Amino acid sequence: MPGRRRTGFKSKAQWKLFFANPRLRRYARQKARATKGGKITRYRRLPARRSARR
Repeated sequence: MPGRRRTGFKSKAQWKLFFANPRLRRYARQKARATKGGKITRYRRLPARRSARR
């Protein structure tokens, strides 16, 4: 196997976290590319959150 398969973002909240956090930012672009959808619509298609906020 040449490398690990990346999984995309599950929600907009996760997307924002990865781009905002300096420790996670190095993985953000790879995860963004792995997210399903077109170049522009990827982020828009994601749900705001995966679980209900309490």
